[in-house]
Amino acid sequence: MNKKILTAVLIFLAAAPAFASNTFSFKVGAYAPADLKAGIIWGADYGYSVDENVSILIGADLYYKNITDREDLGDTEKVGVTLETGRYLSEWKGLHIPLTAKVMIEFPMGDYSNFKPFMTAGLGFGFTHISFTDIEESTGDANDESLTYGGFVWQLGGGVLYRIGSRSNLLGEILYNSAKFEKDEDNGYYTTLNSSGLIIRAGFNVLMF
Repeated sequence: MNKKILTAVLIFLAAAPAFASNTFSFKVGAYAPADLKAGIIWGADYGYSVDENVSILIGADLYYKNITDREDLGDTEKVGVTLETGRYLSEWKGLHIPLTAKVMIEFPMGDYSNFKPFMTAGLGFGFTHISFTDIEESTGDANDESLTYGGFVWQLGGGVLYRIGSRSNLLGEILYNSAKFEKDEDNGYYTTLNSSGLIIRAGFNVLMF
């Protein structure tokens, strides 16, 4: 099932130039995944406006979080300056990337309103990569561990556009990103990583010629 979904998304991405692509959105905000640490998520949508209220889009999002545990060892003086000295103890990194094909539907509020609510829904493929590095205190050696999960994702949400020009808008949106991945392990066991969560972000939208 996941391979079929990935194939469909890749075909959609390859066919994108065939559209008279003329809408682009860039946004940034906060993401709170279930099994990961809350962090920043970036996003971009690019696609074709069917008419003034319906758009077909390709969406890509990037969540990244880095947490470093450090030990403060105080100040030292070298060549006449005072330096802060510390030591790395551990580092955690989280990465989540969903790629989706989306439909965006806008709801007109009248000719004299600068606000335009919208809803969006998307299907696609995503993956999550987690790594952890622990520094041994006695030897200074780094012990690395990592996990990678991937599979089907879907997104559903909405927001509002605020017109600032004839072809440009500010936007705010709230999306639910469903990304619960399962992986087969040895001896009939399996593990599950839930990267699902709520996305809240703002950005801008441009209608391109």
